[in-house]
Amino acid sequence: MAHFRIRFLPDNLETTVAAGKTLLDAAREANVYVGAICGGERICGKCRVIIREGEVEGESTEFLTRDEIRRGYVLACQVVPITDLLVEVPPESRLTGYKGIGVDSEQFRDFAHRGAERPPAALAPIVEKYFFDLPEPTLDDPTADQERLLEAVSKRRPGPLQMGLKITRELPRVLRRHEAKRTSWKWKWDGRVTATVGMRADVNEVLCVESGNTADRNFGLALDVGTTTVVAHLVDLSCGTTREAAAKYNSQLEFGADVVSRINHARQPGGAEALHRAIVQDVETLIEDLVQRAHVGRGDIHCVVAAGNTAMLHFLLGLEADLIRLSPFVPSATSPPPLRAAEVGLGIHPRGILYTVPMVGSYVGGDITAGVLGSGMCDSERLALLLDIGTNGEVVLGSREFTVACSASAGPAFEGASVSCGMRATSGAIDSVRFFQREPMVAATTVDGSPPVGLCGTGLIDALSGMLLEGVVDRAGRFQVARARGRFRENEEDGQPEFVLVAAKESGGPRDVILTQADVENLVRTKGAIYAATDSLVQSVGVSFGQIERVYIAGAFGNRLDIASCVNIGLLPDVPVERFEFLGNSAIAGAKMMMLSHHTFDEARRIRDRVTYQELMVDQAYMERFTSACFLPHTDLSRFPSVAHRLGAHGSGSVPAGA
Repeated sequence: MAHFRIRFLPDNLETTVAAGKTLLDAAREANVYVGAICGGERICGKCRVIIREGEVEGESTEFLTRDEIRRGYVLACQVVPITDLLVEVPPESRLTGYKGIGVDSEQFRDFAHRGAERPPAALAPIVEKYFFDLPEPTLDDPTADQERLLEAVSKRRPGPLQMGLKITRELPRVLRRHEAKRTSWKWKWDGRVTATVGMRADVNEVLCVESGNTADRNFGLALDVGTTTVVAHLVDLSCGTTREAAAKYNSQLEFGADVVSRINHARQPGGAEALHRAIVQDVETLIEDLVQRAHVGRGDIHCVVAAGNTAMLHFLLGLEADLIRLSPFVPSATSPPPLRAAEVGLGIHPRGILYTVPMVGSYVGGDITAGVLGSGMCDSERLALLLDIGTNGEVVLGSREFTVACSASAGPAFEGASVSCGMRATSGAIDSVRFFQREPMVAATTVDGSPPVGLCGTGLIDALSGMLLEGVVDRAGRFQVARARGRFRENEEDGQPEFVLVAAKESGGPRDVILTQADVENLVRTKGAIYAATDSLVQSVGVSFGQIERVYIAGAFGNRLDIASCVNIGLLPDVPVERFEFLGNSAIAGAKMMMLSHHTFDEARRIRDRVTYQELMVDQAYMERFTSACFLPHTDLSRFPSVAHRLGAHGSGSVPAGA
């Protein structure tokens, strides 16, 4: 069988692949990121690369313009090499920082920050170290070593106790010193010992015993296994402070941007193991970075508390994930018992424990449980709403009296898919847009100040909001060419109008950043799905949006959102701005709260048990609400009085036909 050598620019990484392998396969083997948001299913058109030398074959015209094809662009998932190749990955297909760890880097500033969590009222870690100076056995007190230690532990940590055979075997030598004689040696009692005790379900387990006082060397790892980013915080369990924090892109991105694409990949031979191996290696990379910067040993980490959506936690544990996507949407587990971290391949203390934050269901995971815990909404008399805006928009409504939750399949538009110039929040991504009555009509900023390449989620929301207020689109989302001040042009392929948000000749970027009619329609559907889900919960419990006293926005994406833009397009409800609160990385904050207090850990399980999950996929009323929400901001403008006022002030309050 023929083999071909493929070299990728600008990373200058090389691999050799067998004939018949796609360029996307080759990129994966070379550890080169190419933005295949759909995971290679040939439906997103984001895996654009440029053939600089060599030849390929395959159908690769869909999603590409004639000019791009002339310049050598192909879709990596659709072509196979027939010679050796030199391939360039253009800026719009790259993911800056993909292989790096960026505690202080710009792209991770919203993920790896410290100090966002509420400290526990009393420090009571799920894994704790206790130092004892045990009395020496005598003829009057010949208590066995194991019983002597367990009795001491029980006075400090009440409840059932267990100790494994390995620890029991080691204990006599830990409690005593060997004193050598000329021809022999003898035991000499020491008694100074540190016991590490961890919570295993309803039992406390002695994980290890050490000579002397090592109580100040006890660390835990709080983990947010995000679909896009993996975040780890190293927590000093002896005092409750966060020693170091780190984050990196999830290496599973090469298998698809969303969990459904990854679940589909897991169905292929070797796919599930590849997904499990990728996420474990990411965590291992973060651990190595953390222990080096904190100057601690891996063996000093005695526990991991992992939050994440249900699919990501299944991948971490190596559980069957396929049933998550199939009716009746049954996960393998929603509250896996604590297990040895070594069982999944994590290199901490050999007997260290991996805890997972309890999940609610297939599409409301442990990250949401952690967010509810971190917000404190279940302890409050005030009615609160929690939103995590992403491919699956999770929504929780509740107070001390009740908690209901749902998940809307919003689609990946805010992640950059299904939008012509959509991309992730990496180098060159427009993250904010402002429109002006004067020229220039549009001003935009990028996440790192570099020339614009495309639009990430916050930029897309700002752009749609500005286009609505300026009348560039009407409330049905239809282009109004006369209001665009010459920024519309016809697509050279199909003659359809495109709105030029930022021209390359003005910005210095590699291409014009545009929005098409199809882009607007996708964005409207995405925001409509999330608003309709929120509306469904509100209607189900018989309250109104006006009664909601606090709206929590979870996730790093939320930190960059402009609330006014979100309300303008009907993504968020029209309530007073002071009621909104950004939680930041609530998944990591909740995981740390659970790590630092076994009482809070129990509270997380109670929260999960009390949440009533509503399945919107079988709710006909949801579909009706979704249809009504697919206008800007909504078919019923009275729901958005502040937006109605702004539309009137801009002279762009036209009502679509049939509204």
